[in-house]
Amino acid sequence: MAKYGRGLNREIVAAVNKGTVVEPFSRTDVKNLVRKKGWLPAPTDNYINVTLANASSKTHSLTYKKFFISEGKGLYRLRNQYRGEDWL
Repeated sequence: MAKYGRGLNREIVAAVNKGTVVEPFSRTDVKNLVRKKGWLPAPTDNYINVTLANASSKTHSLTYKKFFISEGKGLYRLRNQYRGEDWL
């Protein structure tokens, strides 16, 4: 599997902090980010779905960083600890 920048979740965090992606964001917003970045091959819809779900699930791997909070209906927000210039 290709690595997208610093990793897809980390790139989403940076984009939200820059204001490139607006909260709450969805898989469609992530797909638009991927298009803007020009990453090829682009991640599949399934990869994006799983990545967002894993990064917001309290019960997934304890070592997987929980960057996001799921608001339901496919919408996500950053957790407060991932906000700010340190995450650009």
